[in-house]
Amino acid sequence: MEALPPSEVLIREAEETAQDGRWMRWIQAGCESTYIQSVEYNVSKIAQQFVLLAEIADCPVGLCCVAAGRTDSDPIFIQLVAVVPSARRRGVGLALLSAAAGWQPQRDIAMATLDDNVAARRLNKRFAQSIGGDIQRVPVRRFRPFDLGIAPGEHHRPWMIDRQKHA
Repeated sequence: MEALPPSEVLIREAEETAQDGRWMRWIQAGCESTYIQSVEYNVSKIAQQFVLLAEIADCPVGLCCVAAGRTDSDPIFIQLVAVVPSARRRGVGLALLSAAAGWQPQRDIAMATLDDNVAARRLNKRFAQSIGGDIQRVPVRRFRPFDLGIAPGEHHRPWMIDRQKHA
């Protein structure tokens, strides 16, 4: 995987199959900031949420897990974006976020990043600009940690991308 060919990124919705569960596990293993889950857990995650997979030349290189809010006025929650190191800085993260935004375009978008994850914060800012949204930091308690995909006590900074004024 050291040298991926310079091909286009393909984004697709994950399917409830062992193969996609394995692909998620492979991506998780390649990303230092994610937990490695079992294939069964990953398949159950696909059943519960909107999960996107990114591929380059038929090789899995990224994933994005998105949850819908509980009400129609709630945002969608981008709970995880993970891209393997050999595919970073090739537009994979932005492509995953853009596809996630297209899932429910009428909703705002909420996400959380660690304070020291400068690359993720830059990506989120570029993403917000690319969809004509306005990204703002929001109070820590505005959303439940579960909705943001973080464990209670983790020190993430929540963000909201307002798309309503641009719709």
